[in-house]
Amino acid sequence: MQSLWPRLKALYYRYRLRQRDFPPQIQENLKIHDILDVRKPINETEFVVFDTETTGLDAKGGDGIVSISAVRIKNGRIDLSDLFHALINPSCSIPSSSVIIHEIRPQMVAGKPTLEEMLPHFVEYIRFAVLVAHNAKVDMVFLNRGMVRLYGFPIQNMVLDTIHVDQMLEMKKNRFSRRDKILMDTSLSALAERYSVPVEGRHSSLGDALTTAQIFQRMIREAQTFGIISLKDLVRSIFYTGTHHSPFLF
Repeated sequence: MQSLWPRLKALYYRYRLRQRDFPPQIQENLKIHDILDVRKPINETEFVVFDTETTGLDAKGGDGIVSISAVRIKNGRIDLSDLFHALINPSCSIPSSSVIIHEIRPQMVAGKPTLEEMLPHFVEYIRFAVLVAHNAKVDMVFLNRGMVRLYGFPIQNMVLDTIHVDQMLEMKKNRFSRRDKILMDTSLSALAERYSVPVEGRHSSLGDALTTAQIFQRMIREAQTFGIISLKDLVRSIFYTGTHHSPFLF
């Protein structure tokens, strides 16, 4: 699972940044590797399933986040009483091609908090939960650019991608080896159809987060039928099927 490396990285960040005056929730994020128990059953593990909408896909080129939403899964249940949803001022223009997709217009984010202002609230919401997203690398690139720019380190939470979980489960169901190529539609809509989850509010961060949460909830149940009981079992299964290299530090 290569858990030693992220732990060492966190210690390095603590040492290098020890003189910086961070908000308490940001300081706590560096302690996650001391608290996360990978031996805990996945149906008792706390997950935060999230999604972002952006002005485009080029984070390095100046695109930014316009909304972020998240929902918590506790004891295998989606907690609709504890949602996170925020519109964010991306500090850049929103092209019409993006507005057509997520329907967030410039006037809707004018005067809203920037990502830098919103990050401490999001980090406080996720606390020590395992993060889950569909095509997580894209979301994490945008979030971590803000984290690194502000605080000098990326979000430390473990991150699982529903695409990789789906591929792992398909390999187990069809008895593929890690050398086999799985040619499947990995879009959120395709996963929703495979796991019999209704899609509502597509291309809104809240709608997609809720859809992804329902998909992941059913993935957990299916994983248990293959003897995947703990969080450690889940991460190892993903890692050893070759679908992803590490659940940390996207």
